[in-house]
Amino acid sequence: MFLKQLRLADFRNWAALEWEPAPGLNILSGANAQGKSNLLEAIFFLATGKSFRTPRDAELARFGTAAFAVGGRIVKASGETSLVVRWEAPRGKTLTLDRTEHLRLAELFGEVTAVIFSPEDLALVKGPPQVRRHTLNLLLLQTSRAYYHHLREYNRALSQRNAALKHLPPTAGSELALAAWEEELAGHGAEVILRRARALAELARWADARHRELSGGQPLSVSYLPNVPFPAGAALPAIAAALAAELAQRRREELRRGITLSGPQRDEIAFSVAGRELRSYGSQGEQRTAALAWKLAEVEYIKAATGESPLLLLDDVYSELDPERRTYLTRHAAQGGQTFLTATEETAAARLPGAVRWQVAGGELTAL
Repeated sequence: MFLKQLRLADFRNWAALEWEPAPGLNILSGANAQGKSNLLEAIFFLATGKSFRTPRDAELARFGTAAFAVGGRIVKASGETSLVVRWEAPRGKTLTLDRTEHLRLAELFGEVTAVIFSPEDLALVKGPPQVRRHTLNLLLLQTSRAYYHHLREYNRALSQRNAALKHLPPTAGSELALAAWEEELAGHGAEVILRRARALAELARWADARHRELSGGQPLSVSYLPNVPFPAGAALPAIAAALAAELAQRRREELRRGITLSGPQRDEIAFSVAGRELRSYGSQGEQRTAALAWKLAEVEYIKAATGESPLLLLDDVYSELDPERRTYLTRHAAQGGQTFLTATEETAAARLPGAVRWQVAGGELTAL
């Protein structure tokens, strides 16, 4: 897979852009605050309909405007696809795929896949659990429309149940009222849990392999810690039953606290080296190495799930890595798929065969 053309209208500091990047390694150079990261953000938005920097779409519109569009032409083994994602207030987002408009953004997932690695991702290991859940969700949304469906329906039912919990009195009658949402929560929640468990089993193998290469042979353990425990190898009905039982058991406590306490919205992912949990006991270098191994494992996961290499977006991460890890990442970026790398200074990647350099200054893009 490669991005043949990127088109922007009123996205961040880009009033208008039509860009045809190279199919291999693209290096975006320039001073800070010129728009380099905004280009990578636009590519990720084209793949997921989401920014990796803000949850608020309105912030992506150029200052003084109330709409923006990100378009592209994607070349895959199956052929060429054209797509445009638009946002405007108050309508929200719409997708045009091969000149057909879709109101449901679900049609976007899988058309383009991308892996982003930015300085914020270096906090993947030491940050709060919601950072890790969000990262895993974005990966699975790109590779499974079924996951999108179950996650969306679970979150909808969860939101309704939480709204009820804030208003119902802590009585036996209220406990029965809560049961109305629990069958739906258990069914969709079990799908989310099972798909996460299967994905993490694969991701863990690739993350361990990349970590051994990065650290001189040290193994990395990536463990899924579901909020609702279930036996290893359990089938979907058993997971749904375990979640339903947990929800029923904690109704009274939830009525007192006004929030649902059980389910995949409270799952955790743990990183360990030699039995040491890295979030609490790892050095900053160890945490960064584990985060880099995870991101490279995402690339392998998408390739295995889709048969296509994702777009690899490296946003100013060289400044955060030591020389050894820079060299490793440079070698990886030069292999296989299309890569976009931003940097404020000259990098060793610029000397790689086939690398194409672009200068970004004041919302203008120039080939070097």
